[in-house]
Amino acid sequence: MKRLLTGALMSALLLTGGCGFAGMSDLPLPGGPDVGSHPITVTADFSDVLSLARDATVKYDGVTVGKVAKVGRHGWQARVTLELRGDLDLPANTTARIAQTSLLGEKYVELAKPAHATGHLGNGDRIALASTSRGREVEEVLGALSLLLNGGGVAQLQTITHELGTAFGDQGSTKAFLRELDQFVTTLDRNRSTIIATLENVNRLSGQIARDRTTIAAAVATITPAVHSLAQQRTQLVTMLNRLSEFGTVTSSLLRRSTDDLVADLKALEPVLQQLQKAGDAVPRVLETVLSFPFPDEVLKAVKGDYVNLDVLVDLSPLTLLGNATGDDEKLQNLPGALTPPRSGTTTTTSPVQGAVGAVLDLIASLTGTGR
Repeated sequence: MKRLLTGALMSALLLTGGCGFAGMSDLPLPGGPDVGSHPITVTADFSDVLSLARDATVKYDGVTVGKVAKVGRHGWQARVTLELRGDLDLPANTTARIAQTSLLGEKYVELAKPAHATGHLGNGDRIALASTSRGREVEEVLGALSLLLNGGGVAQLQTITHELGTAFGDQGSTKAFLRELDQFVTTLDRNRSTIIATLENVNRLSGQIARDRTTIAAAVATITPAVHSLAQQRTQLVTMLNRLSEFGTVTSSLLRRSTDDLVADLKALEPVLQQLQKAGDAVPRVLETVLSFPFPDEVLKAVKGDYVNLDVLVDLSPLTLLGNATGDDEKLQNLPGALTPPRSGTTTTTSPVQGAVGAVLDLIASLTGTGR
């Protein structure tokens, strides 16, 4: 019974150990790279790790500074875990490359310092895919050499080129097209700054429109009734435009027919304009007097607040009044002699005109109170 229990336990141990055994690579190898008592762990992403194995060496400037602890997959990339000496001083932008010791030698990871080193590569840091690469395999080199020596696909390339020439037909047209295409691309490259500035302006305009979206929506909603009104009056607008076109046609025809008359009128107007030019400042002065009638500008100087200073001489004599009424003051100056009474003892006859004048004078004298 005891032997049976011991055998069962040994079988369980063997099965459990076998589930986690990945081959001989899981076994530690003696004489591996020395990483010291306080190593740091760094990961690096590669697009292809070739045949890199675990426990492969890691070198820096040709000196072994660590080993490969694990090779795994992260998405569509290979992720390699490196154990490095803790006293190693590497920049944060260190590059990693999978190299080979010789033509048929083993793979190892080579670390290199870039030209412009920055930061410090510490424990837990990761070297990105953009900073990793791999060397060429022997198979790739031999394959490229075989392709070069045996012609490879050069014959097929010549056939493809010939068929393309046949498809394009005239090779001269193809060359001209390629030259024009090159000129077009060159022009685009020369105007690259202008194109970029235009795109930036369009971007700013789009941003402004996006910020003013509410205002634009309100404006569109407000203008909608006006658009409907214009749509309803479309027939009237079209008719108006047609009439305007007809009016323009008639006006053009009228101007063509009356060109000679218009030129003659302008020539006839030339003497008038010349006389106005000669008049000079007289016309503005006359217009100033007309516009200020009946009070010339000098009257305004006599106005002082609510009163006016005036010096008026009024002549109310009958002869002056009659002369002003008849408009002939000069002839009335001789009326006193003509109206002198005759001497006694003489006989005179009074004409009807003299009698009428005498009556008028008597009337004026009675109105003014001066007597005759």
